[in-house]
Amino acid sequence: MKSKVIFVSLIALFVIALALATVAADDMSNGLVCNEFNSNDYVCITEIEVNGVSFAWDEIDQAVALSVSESVPVEVKFIALGDEDDDTRRAVTDVRMKVYLEGFKEDIEDESARFHILEGNTYVKRFTLKMPSTMDLDDLTEESVSLNIRVSARGEDSLEVWVPLEVQRDFQSLNILSVEADEVVTAGDQVAVNVVVENNGFERLDEVFVKVSVPSLGITKKVFVGDLESHRDDFDDNINDARERVVYLAIPRDAAPGNYEVTVEAYNYDASVKETARLVVRGVEARVVPPVTAKTVAPGDETTFDVVLVNPSDRMVVYTLIPQSTEGLYVEATEPLVSVNADSSRTVKIRVVTNDDVEEGTHVVMVRAISESGIAQDISFNVNVRENGEPKENGKPENGITASPTVILTVVLVIVFVVLLIILIVLLTRRQTESEELGETSYY
Repeated sequence: MKSKVIFVSLIALFVIALALATVAADDMSNGLVCNEFNSNDYVCITEIEVNGVSFAWDEIDQAVALSVSESVPVEVKFIALGDEDDDTRRAVTDVRMKVYLEGFKEDIEDESARFHILEGNTYVKRFTLKMPSTMDLDDLTEESVSLNIRVSARGEDSLEVWVPLEVQRDFQSLNILSVEADEVVTAGDQVAVNVVVENNGFERLDEVFVKVSVPSLGITKKVFVGDLESHRDDFDDNINDARERVVYLAIPRDAAPGNYEVTVEAYNYDASVKETARLVVRGVEARVVPPVTAKTVAPGDETTFDVVLVNPSDRMVVYTLIPQSTEGLYVEATEPLVSVNADSSRTVKIRVVTNDDVEEGTHVVMVRAISESGIAQDISFNVNVRENGEPKENGKPENGITASPTVILTVVLVIVFVVLLIILIVLLTRRQTESEELGETSYY
């Protein structure tokens, strides 16, 4: 009797185990393994794929290895759940899924638009995440990060699951952390470019250089950085993961004003990286001022004009003065090549000699002042040629001074007054003499 009871019990246990195995097999064949970690009362996440690597929920313990700054596709598969006791098909509205990485200065995330789900349907949502840069990894306190997946819906509790990731540095890699320089310079100046370069790879990089160039101006300068470790060494200041260097570029004096692209490159035998910056070159802010622009001269005579060269910049400027030929006149600059010190001025004379047979009238004299940067400025002078002593058509004398009627009348009155004063003095003197002679007569 006991043996029959034991036999029946074994058969019952076998049937129960077979039923459980069949149910589990059906669930696995559907890829559905829902529990308290990957599901709630309306959704169950069944599979997550990161960068082509697929994970079922029971295989999610191992981390996915990714590279810095890599754009990674993420695919999430889930099924909409319902209430077994309710015969109606459940629908959940205003559902949204978000994938993100935490632990950085700015969260790395991607989010779907709002949608609704119906009980029993399987859904797939796809995202793209850009992995953090090497500089972002420096802010992490732990080497690994987590890919968080959050599902939320209106009036429902949110579901959040995670996948372990490990973002790895490149094997050999350089990074330019910063490039600083004056954005606006004057042609002929020297500009200092401050560059900070870092080794953000796994391996030490030896004999690193930094090269700065302005291709449009044909200038290049490089400096030696040294050896860079892959991590910061708190005990050795000579070998570190980042260095700062200053590169000095001499801008040509004849550089045309405008915008130029500056290329900054850090490199060694194994790695290199480039960055670009902008440089604005302006011309020298010098001015040419003629104090007097017109003079009168007789044929065969000569005169001079002054030209003031003003240099308000912080460096010396060299000017070339080129007189233009004029018929009947000989024009020359006493100093054809003039250097003007910084923040100062100089006066140069322009000599004009007229021929004996030059035509009377106004002659225009042109002088071109060219700075070393190629900027030219034209100055014009008027030379009025007149015969000596011959008045102009408007009645003005040759020296340009006009005789006012008031002045002439005043001069005439002064002359009359002086003449009358002399006559009066003479008359008074004569009368006094005659009186003295009469007083000396004697009667004996």
